[in-house]
Amino acid sequence: TVIYMNFFERNKEKLLFLFVIFLILMPFFPQDIKDNISDFFSGLHTGLLAFLIVICTFVFASFVENKRSVELGEYAKKHNYHFYKKPDEAQISLFKEFKSIKTISNRDIFFNLLVPKDDNHSKPLIVTGESVFGSAQSSWTYNTQIFLYKHNVELPKFYMQRKTKLNNLIGRRYKTFQVNDIEPYKFKKKDFPHNRYFFFSEHPDIENFISNEFIELLKTGINRKKALINIESNGNNLIFYKQWSRHTTEYMDYYLNLFKALKQSLIKDL
Repeated sequence: TVIYMNFFERNKEKLLFLFVIFLILMPFFPQDIKDNISDFFSGLHTGLLAFLIVICTFVFASFVENKRSVELGEYAKKHNYHFYKKPDEAQISLFKEFKSIKTISNRDIFFNLLVPKDDNHSKPLIVTGESVFGSAQSSWTYNTQIFLYKHNVELPKFYMQRKTKLNNLIGRRYKTFQVNDIEPYKFKKKDFPHNRYFFFSEHPDIENFISNEFIELLKTGINRKKALINIESNGNNLIFYKQWSRHTTEYMDYYLNLFKALKQSLIKDL
């Protein structure tokens, strides 16, 4: 039994792939082959087959998630991070100080935390939040990788949220930032890309804080058709994220460079 279990553990991805291919091709088998295996399959109810497919789907999802954790663990070693697959409440407390977290982790689920071993000001804490929508019978899960830069200095509070194609198509407008009632802000002196981003703040000096360099970086991303991002300042620290996305280790490096440039365009020497 142990030998079989070890074999399955080593080859479960291949076995699952072969099983799914078998189910797909089974209706196209020649009749003589169908006859040879009819004794086995004639006793299987359609519901049982569906159940087996669901089980295999869960096994595959578990495999993918474990593979993801292994890759992040290796990334952590290479880039001088501590890695926590299942962080505790204290470790993610800083993330929960941000209002938009209630959207991108609506069940208070966080995992795969990366904590820099060295300077927290130049390298962010990184965690994945999970949101679940729908009912128990039909639900959808979305993961978002969140990058938190610690400053512990006073910053203007603001929230910048991407506009989706649907927002632009139907002209949807938010009267307030839903989770903490921050009023929308319209830039008066600077050419902020309001057509692609919602911006919320009530700080009297917010327009001076948002630099021209920051705005140009946003426009460069828009012109190059890069993904839009969300940013929030809670008055001390900053979080950056691409909503409903988590990234391969290669794309993590891309977003780390992007978020660092955006941060430095707002806060010099930090």
